[in-house]
Amino acid sequence: MTTTEPTTGPCVSLSMGTLCPDQRVNYSYGMVLGLDEFLQEQLYHQEKTYRHRRLLHGYGTSYGLQVSVDLAPDGGGDYVITVGRGSGIDQWGREFTVPESQCLRLQDWLTAQEQAHPGIVEEHTEGSGAATIYVVASYAECLDGLVPLPGRPCGTGDQTQVASRVRDSWTVELRWDPPEMPRWDSDRRLGRLLASVAVIEQPQGNFLDEDALLAAVRALADVAPNGPGDIDEFGTPLVAYEIARWRAALIWDEIFAIWVSEVRPRLEPDLITPSQSSDPAILLGALQMYGLSTDVNSIYNMHVEVAGRPSLVNTQLIQELPPPGRIDREPVELVTLVPSPPTASAFTLDAWFHPVDYAVTLHGPIQVTTETGATYAFTATGKPSGGSESPTYANVWTLTPPPGFKPTAGQQLSARFESDAVVIGGVWTLDQWRDQQGVRFLNTAASGGAVLAYATANGTTSTLLPEEARNEQTAQTPQDPPTAAAEATPPAATPLTSAPFVTVTGTGATADQLDFELWFHPDPRGTRHDMLVQTPQVRAYDETTGDPLTVTGPTRDPRNGNVWHVTTSAPAGNSPFPAYVRFVFPAEDFTLAGPASGSTALASWIDSAAVDFTGWNRDEASIVVFHRVPAPDDEEPSPARSRTTRAKAAAPRTVAPRTTSGRSQKR
Repeated sequence: MTTTEPTTGPCVSLSMGTLCPDQRVNYSYGMVLGLDEFLQEQLYHQEKTYRHRRLLHGYGTSYGLQVSVDLAPDGGGDYVITVGRGSGIDQWGREFTVPESQCLRLQDWLTAQEQAHPGIVEEHTEGSGAATIYVVASYAECLDGLVPLPGRPCGTGDQTQVASRVRDSWTVELRWDPPEMPRWDSDRRLGRLLASVAVIEQPQGNFLDEDALLAAVRALADVAPNGPGDIDEFGTPLVAYEIARWRAALIWDEIFAIWVSEVRPRLEPDLITPSQSSDPAILLGALQMYGLSTDVNSIYNMHVEVAGRPSLVNTQLIQELPPPGRIDREPVELVTLVPSPPTASAFTLDAWFHPVDYAVTLHGPIQVTTETGATYAFTATGKPSGGSESPTYANVWTLTPPPGFKPTAGQQLSARFESDAVVIGGVWTLDQWRDQQGVRFLNTAASGGAVLAYATANGTTSTLLPEEARNEQTAQTPQDPPTAAAEATPPAATPLTSAPFVTVTGTGATADQLDFELWFHPDPRGTRHDMLVQTPQVRAYDETTGDPLTVTGPTRDPRNGNVWHVTTSAPAGNSPFPAYVRFVFPAEDFTLAGPASGSTALASWIDSAAVDFTGWNRDEASIVVFHRVPAPDDEEPSPARSRTTRAKAAAPRTVAPRTTSGRSQKR
C-alpha cells in the first residue's frame, strides 16, 4: 500500500498535536472524537475558504468602511476620524466585519505617538507641517464565552474556566506608513497594460510588439512591490502595443499563462501559505494633514484621499457591466502629396497635413525618393494663408526639389517625414502626437517613427505657350456642342495615370461563398457617370493558391448603372480566411455605353480616353485588382496563420494565371 504525501512535507498524526490544513476528518462508526478532530475539521474548511479568496478574488473593501474627517465638536483645532460600518477581506483572505461606526480623536492618537516615540511627528512632517497618516484594517479574533471546567486538585478559579467561543473581530488603526499591497498594484498594472493593446488587422512592426508586450507582463513582478507609482500618472499612451487580430487569442493565452505561472508566484503574501510575518492589512484611506504643529495641539486643515484603496465588487455587478468600449483604431492618413500640374513651369509637391484643428510646422529638408531609389532633398515652404507670405504654421507645405530634378510622367515618388521634422501645433512631434492621441498613421516607416507619403508625378511641360498664342488658339477652337460621334471617340486629353478602375467592397462572406460590390469608374475625370458599364467580364482567383474561383453574376444594381454585384466561391480549405482574391477584368469583351453612343469596348475606351487605369496591362488587355476578405466576426483565428507557419501558409501551391480573352500565361 502506498500513500501520497503533500509537497509541503509529510503529514503527521493528530495525536502529535499538529494540524494540517489539507486534511479532513475521516469519520467512522465507533471512532473516538477528541479535541484534535474538531480543531482539524474547523481548520480544513477555514483554510479552504481563505485560500479560495486569495487565489480567485483578491482583497479589499467589499462594503462600506468609508473614512471621513470632521472638526471636533468642542473645537480646539482637533479632528475626529470616523470609519463607517462595513466589511472587507484582508490580504490573507480573511473576511472581517465592522458592525458599527468607529471614531478616533486625532490629537489623542498623535499625542500617544509622540509620547511613545519622541520626535516622530517632526520626523514625518520634516518641518513643513504637512504629513500623511494612513487608515488600515484587517481581520482579528478574540476568545469569548467563558465556561467552567471540571475542578482539578490545587486549581484556582481562573484555571477552571475556558473560553468556549472564538469571536471574529477586526482591527482598524492609524499608521505613518501604508501597507504594502503588491498584488493589488500588480492587478492594476496588468489591467492598464492590457488596455493599451490595440488589436488591428496587420501591425506595422509585425511581431515586435508581441515580444515587448510579453516582456512588459513579466516585468510586473519587479515593479509591484514599489507601490502604485506610475500607474496613476497622467499621460500614459492610449495605444502602446499593436497585435494582429488573427493572433489576438493566442497572445491573450500567453499573457495569462505568464501572469499565473511567473508573476503571481513572486508576489507577497504567498497565496498558498502566507507568511505570518507579512502584513495582512488593507488600506482604507490616507489622511492628508497641513499646518500640523510639533506639539500636535493644532492642525490647520486636512482631507481624506481614497486613491489606491483596493475594492472588491460583487459578481452580480460584474455580469451586468457592458463590454469594454475597445476601439480597434484604424490608421489615419497624416499627409497627402499633391504633385504640380503638367502645365506648371517647375515641378513641386504640395504636402497637405490632416491633424484636426492643428497646423503643422515642417522642418526641412524632406527626403524624396524616386522609384529607381535615387533620393533628393526637397526644401519646405509654408503655403501662404491669411496674408502671411511664409507662414511658420500651415496645413499645406510646398516641397521644392533641387535644381535639375525633372520627373517624367507616371514616375512614382515617396517622401519621408521624420518624427521630429513634423511639429503639430508647435508642441508635439509625430511620436508625441501618437502617444497623446492614441492614433496610428498610414504608411509608417519600419523604424524611426517616420511617416511615408506617396505621389505619382504628372511631368512638366518643356515649353509654355505665350499668352498671345493661347488666346489665338482659344479663338480658333470651335464652340459647337459635341456630336454623338465625338462622344463615342473622346477628344485627346492629358494622360490620366494611376486612376482606379473599380472599387471592390466585400458585402458578405461564408465558408462557401464570397459576395462583392463592384463600383466601376470608367470615366474618372467626369463629375457624374456618363459612361456606363454595359457587359462586364469578371474572373476571380484565390491569390494564395492560384486556384480559379467560380463566379456567379455579375448583376447590375438598380440604383446605379456602374454598380454591379458578383458572387464567387470561397477558397478551398478548412480555414479559408482571410481570403485574398485576384480579380481579372478582360478588356476586349468588356463593353461600355455612352449617353448617345453605341457600345464601346473597354480596351478602345482606354486608348481614346487616355486613361491609364491602375492594374492595366496592355499586353494582356486586362485590368487586375486585388481584394482582401477578412474573417467573419464568428470565425476563429486560423491555426494555420501562426507565427511558425505563416510563411508556409502564404506560399502559393500554383501560380495564378493572368487570363484575358482566351489568352493565358504563367507568371
